[in-house]
Amino acid sequence: MDVPVKRRPGCGCLLAAPFGVLTVGLVVIAAIAGGLSGSSGETKTQVATVGSFVSDAVPAEYRDWVSKAGQVCAEVPAQLLAAQFAQESGWDPDVVSPAGAQGIAQFMPETWVSWARDADGDGTTSPLDAPDAIMAGAAYDCALAAMVRGYVEKGQASGDIQDLMLAAYNAGPGAVLKYGGVPPYVETQNYVQIIRSSMAKFQKLTPVFGSAFGEAVVAAARQWLDTPYSWGGGTATGPSRGIQQGANINGFDCSGLVLYAVYQASAGAVTLPHLSQLQSTMGQPVDQSQMLPGDIIGLDPHRDGDYSHIGIYVGNNEVLHAPRTGDVVKISPLTDSYWANGTWAVRRFG
Repeated sequence: MDVPVKRRPGCGCLLAAPFGVLTVGLVVIAAIAGGLSGSSGETKTQVATVGSFVSDAVPAEYRDWVSKAGQVCAEVPAQLLAAQFAQESGWDPDVVSPAGAQGIAQFMPETWVSWARDADGDGTTSPLDAPDAIMAGAAYDCALAAMVRGYVEKGQASGDIQDLMLAAYNAGPGAVLKYGGVPPYVETQNYVQIIRSSMAKFQKLTPVFGSAFGEAVVAAARQWLDTPYSWGGGTATGPSRGIQQGANINGFDCSGLVLYAVYQASAGAVTLPHLSQLQSTMGQPVDQSQMLPGDIIGLDPHRDGDYSHIGIYVGNNEVLHAPRTGDVVKISPLTDSYWANGTWAVRRFG
């Protein structure tokens, strides 16, 4: 789904949730991603891996603080913070860059003024005080994540929210807004790539087992096969009339079907926004080669960062989705050129 100004004929879904609602959803998802079982609690064979924070890779005196900072918001986990601080300062709390950036989080003095906090309660606030800097860095990251998410919601930028957040930290949010994504600065692009790739050093890969949850996602959506596509249609409780060309059609659009299926499978624990671009960034990322039934596939058909369509993997290289106006909820092969030629973002919610 996408906002109307970016509509392309024949694909996409609509309606963004208010940011306050979205924030609650992210917190819920962060709490259950990779851990929510289906109603039966049944587990099956190991099929994938998921990363959890390894504090041993962080200097001992900072481990608890990084773990705490990783709980400030869902989009800035401890692994990312650890990789970021290692890149920024090499864990040196006293380092000052030639440009004047200070401490573990490399705050510029003018930025520190807005984010200064006495995290350790010692009566002082300083970017050279590691606990203060770590907690302030997390708060700043989370604020930037919210800011760039706003750009994406308004169609002013596209791309992965964490990538955009890191780019904003390095080059400033104005640069992200100006270029509509990660700016074309070599330093910033390298910064984002290095941090995202070095997160592996700070996480442990543990088995993920298939469960009844994915089957419940598929079952919830499958019961609506042959239901008409309705742009903007679909709620957590079933099909609905959409807007504009969907105003007189009771049905689902692509993200409406996904939000319905995940809500039903989680017994109401997970309420997703009605926006495919956002759904494609939420939950637990999954490697395309390790997809399970019930995983959600966000599709960027033009490979430009715009995940304007989304569906539910049902196994056997097939996807259940609501394709476009004039069509119905159906199962399609992922070998179709529409799916095969695009970029995928595979996410798991339980």
